[in-house]
This record gives sequence, C-alpha cells and structure tokens, in this order.
Amino acid sequence: MIGQSISTVRVEVELWYRRDPSQRAAAESHVEQVIAASGGRILDRSQIRDITYHGLLAELPIQQVRAVLRDGAAAIRLLTTDDVMFVSPFTSMTVAPATTDPVAEVRLPAGERIEGLPRVALLDGLPFQNHDALTGRLMIDDPEGVGDAYSNAARNHGTAMASLIIHGDLSAPGEPLDRPLYVRPIMRPHELSTTHEQVDPERLFPDLLHRAIRRIQEGEDGRDATAPSVRIVNLSIGAQARALTRRMSPVGRLLDWLAHTYNLLFIVSAGNHTAPITIPATSANTLETARHAATRAVYEKSILKGILPPGDALNALTIGATHDDGLDDTEVSDAVWDITNPGAPAYYGATGPGVDRSIKPDLHHIGGRALYLRPVLVPGEDLVDLELAHTAQTGPGLQVAAPGRGGATNRTAFTFGTSNATALVTREASRLFDILEAGVDVKEDSPLPGPEYHPLLVRALLAHASSWGEWEGQLRSDLGIPGQDARRKLSALLGYGKLDTSRLGVAATNRAVLVAGGRIGGDQRHTYELPLPPSLRSRAAWHRFTITLAYAVPTVGQLTRYRGAKVYFGTPDTKLAAGDRIEGEHFTVRRGSLQHELVQGSRAMTFADGDAFPIHVECMDDAQHLPKKKSVRYALVVSVETAEEVSTTIHDEVRARLRQQARERARERVRS
Repeated sequence: MIGQSISTVRVEVELWYRRDPSQRAAAESHVEQVIAASGGRILDRSQIRDITYHGLLAELPIQQVRAVLRDGAAAIRLLTTDDVMFVSPFTSMTVAPATTDPVAEVRLPAGERIEGLPRVALLDGLPFQNHDALTGRLMIDDPEGVGDAYSNAARNHGTAMASLIIHGDLSAPGEPLDRPLYVRPIMRPHELSTTHEQVDPERLFPDLLHRAIRRIQEGEDGRDATAPSVRIVNLSIGAQARALTRRMSPVGRLLDWLAHTYNLLFIVSAGNHTAPITIPATSANTLETARHAATRAVYEKSILKGILPPGDALNALTIGATHDDGLDDTEVSDAVWDITNPGAPAYYGATGPGVDRSIKPDLHHIGGRALYLRPVLVPGEDLVDLELAHTAQTGPGLQVAAPGRGGATNRTAFTFGTSNATALVTREASRLFDILEAGVDVKEDSPLPGPEYHPLLVRALLAHASSWGEWEGQLRSDLGIPGQDARRKLSALLGYGKLDTSRLGVAATNRAVLVAGGRIGGDQRHTYELPLPPSLRSRAAWHRFTITLAYAVPTVGQLTRYRGAKVYFGTPDTKLAAGDRIEGEHFTVRRGSLQHELVQGSRAMTFADGDAFPIHVECMDDAQHLPKKKSVRYALVVSVETAEEVSTTIHDEVRARLRQQARERARERVRS
C-alpha cells in the first residue's frame, strides 16, 4: 500500500535440536513456513551436531516486531511455535575506522618475507597487507574472495589487529613475530559505507566460525588443512546485540567445543560499550569529582555492560582492557578530560560475570587510553553525559598501522578497545609458546610438559601473571563495597586482574615457578608438591603462593548444566603457607575452566627441611558421568615468592630440591 513501505529486521532463530535428522528437517520446514507466512524469508541455516545447534537466520517485516511490542509474543506465530527454542535480534558486528585520514607515520626497518609455519590465526577484517608494518608477514587465506571488493579505505580493523599482534604498540614496538600471521577474513566492507566493516550480515556467525576453524585444522571440500600448525586463534569480534545473559551463546558453545576438540587457545575480546557515561551535573565541576562519579555510574550499570559473545566461552581466554598505552603524555585541550585512573580497568570494557557467575573477563591488558569530552553545564539540568573524545590522529591510544590516503603505506592511527588488549595478549601468548617449545637447557632439570599441553599451559601462565594489585583498594573505596561482599563483587568486575608481562617467561631469584600438565579421569586425584625453600622458614616476612589451573572442559548441549566434568584443585593449605587467601572469591574461581588463587601472608612459616606445599588436583562429574576411558587434559602452574630483600635464593633452593627428587626417582626405577 502507498505510504506503508516494508522495512525488515533480521533475527537468529534457534530451534530445539532433535537427534533424528528427519525430525530436524520437519521442524525446520515448519518454521520456514511460519516465517514465509509472516512475509519473511530465510537467509542462512546451520546445523552443528557437536554443540546441538540448529539455527536459522531470518528476515522479518518490521511490522511483525511492532506487533509483538504492542500485543505481546502471541502476535507472531514464530514466537509461539513448539519447534523454536530462542529468537534473538541479529545485528552483524560493525566497525567504524578510528579516522579516515591517518597522518602519523611509522618508521620500521625494511621488512622481508617471513618464512615458516604460522602459530597464530587472526579471524577479523582483511588487513592492508602492503603496509610497511605488515608486508611479507601475513599469510592471507581468502576462500570466499572478499578481498575482491575490499577497498584499502575499509581495511582498518584487521590492519590494526595484525599490527598489534606482530609488533605491539607502535609507540614502543617490540621484536616482531618471527612467524607469518595466518589471516582469514570473516568481515567485509559495509554495504552502506565504504570505510566501515562488518561480519557477513547474511551468515550465521557460529556457522561461519565453525567452517573457518575446520578449514584451518582439517581442510574442506577434499582439500588439506590450510594451517594445521596454528595453536592460537585471535578473535577481536563480538556480537553487539547479544550481551551476555544467563545462558551460553551458540558461538560460545562452539568455541568451547573447538578448543577442546582441536586443542586450540582462543583469545577473545570481552567487548566494548562506548555509550556516554551519565553522571550528576553537580559532579561535573572538577576532574576528580567527575572521575569518582563516572566510576560509580559505570559499575552500577555493569549488568548492562555484559560480556559480548563469544567472550562467554569457558575454554577461551577472555580479555578486558586497561586505561594505558605506550604513548608519552600528550597535551590535550581544556575541552577534554582524562577521567580514568592510570592503568585502571577501562570504562569502555565489558564486565562480568560469565555464565553461571564464572570469572569473565579472565584478565585485563593494555587497551589504550580513552578521553572524554568535558560536558557543558546547563542550568537546571540534573544529569550530564560524558562522551568519548576523538583522539585517533593525535593520541593517546595504542598506535597501530592504518591504511593511508592515496595508497600511503606508512600511516598510523591511535585506537583504544578490548580488541587491542586481545591482540597484545595474543602476542604475549606466542612468546610463551616459543619458550615452551625451546624446552629446558639443562639436562638435570625435568622436561617441560609436551606440546599437547602448551595451549592450556599458556592460558594458565597468562592468568598466573595477573592480579588485582591496587585495584581492590581503589574500587572498595570508590564504590563503598562492604567487606563481606567485596571479593564476590570485585571478582565479577575485575576477573583475575591486570596482566604483568614482566612476570612472563622471566626467571627471578626471589621466585620459583613450577609447571605441569596431565590427564585426569573421573573421581581421580593428582597430587603435586612444591618444595618449601629453607630461606622462608621461621621468617616473619611477606610471601605469596600462587596456584593456577586451566583445563579443557568437555561440554554437553544442555543449557542449564553445561560442563561435562569439573577439574579443580582443593583449598590451599593456608596454615602451612602462614597466610590468607586473597583476591578471587573462593566459589567463583571454580565455576569456569580457569582457577587462579593466591595465598599471601607475613607470618612466619613453620616447616621441616624437605617439606613441601601440596596441591591436589581433582576431577568430578558435573553435567554428566565421565566414562572410565575418558580423561580431561589440564595444566598447572604453581609459584612461591618473597621480596628480594628477604631472599634471593628461592629459585635455586626449589630447583636444587627438584633435581634431588628426580635423582631419587631415577635410582628407585633402577632398583625396581
């Protein structure tokens, strides 16, 4: 009819997964008929048996949605048919460029083609591969030919992520990766903007991701795997219209299954929420009062700033952002405020908890500083909005490669986001793989766990180097959280804290770190013993024990009980450690597949020569019974440390004791 044009909206329809193929076909046919009868159509369909997923991407007349808002769910048959489990809004992730005119330049030595097998896969937008920072360093796999219509002006997000993974922050670049970076473009230029990018709007994201990973690890259409050497997958992409709810998202379920099946480490961004921060007008008079009000406003609405899928996946390492970057202090106008405490969790980052109140994000890392426009106060207004300032050309932020006008190959921009933090953590993860693959250089030392444990070990090592630090005291004060609730509430907001890269892969004389990997069956217990260093005996001095366990959780299709089995270590012996548990709340840290606990104290430890600190790793059924022949793969990292002024021999003391134990076990094997 004239004056009543038809507009459409897209929805993801998840059907109840039926084991019988004929029943699935009948259910899909029925739902398709319902959608067609309402004036809609099917754009994509997918069935993934391993995660019991049956999905349809549908396009519906917007009048149908308005009818639901007006008359309730009964107004549309799609919402009441027995075959449909969930109907969710579908909005393809869209990324705008930080700037369309990058002007800062990067000066890097002339690149040469990097040979070798890739370890890291970037699933993102298509990078500008001729950029000085990227040339010769990428292995691009574009089976769908999206590059044919991908203008250089639109190649922003993938270029930035590749730049950060390979070089780090270009304001202070590090040694570049010595392996090529495998890139599979899963984004494409936006249909309405030549500079924006989006995940394919006519594909179900779980199906797109499933096919991409299987192509990397197994191959497709009779062809060999494209990059079976890949062990780390960077996903700096989130489903913006589907912030975390109480149930695991389909793409989260998929990542859990892929990580477990292919032994991969997925490093995923928590997601960004960049809407203005609303604060009382009376708090906008000074920078300090605005900072305090902004902190309260952000965390009071944390339930609306949930983790974006696939960051809800239990087997993935989900990354939040800190307000930090490598750029020196820059002059900013009086119209701009830096209202975030240096190094604090960024206001724009998504907050937890995860599914079943698990720890999410797992940890935070450098995401780039974000500034806010100083609000103009209008008499009579009770509230004002703090809006993000545009600093892409001048900083602050992380400096990343960017496509330049006229084909310039050396331009950069300044950006911020959890995507940035994810890329930098991916870079650190690759460095840890290098260390694990190099092995020990002294024959007397026990060998490191084999390659099958490396993805889990790297996940554990990254969490092991993270802590709340000064965040706990700051947020307790700013938010007025009572003591009895603080650890539980802060666990949801902070995860395991801020990553300290200075503690990754670096020996310290006042710290000893042990790593282990194994497989454990149902109702089994594995006990590990950390030799207690004699220099800590009977000394009332600060010391800390840190224990981190990562495991590849087997999952089931049920949405209420999701983990197939639960692996955990028992409550640390705080009496022997002469300390108290700090940071992560005791029950919360066991709800996912990454458990990280700290015991800290200053009381004198009492133990005999040769005593050890025990760690008991256990496995129990959760959503199902773990068969006798099945086991769960896990990795364990344990450390003990003190201040340098107390002891600089802890590393050598523990190492000597472990070598002695190895010699004793060798003699026992000979005698037997």
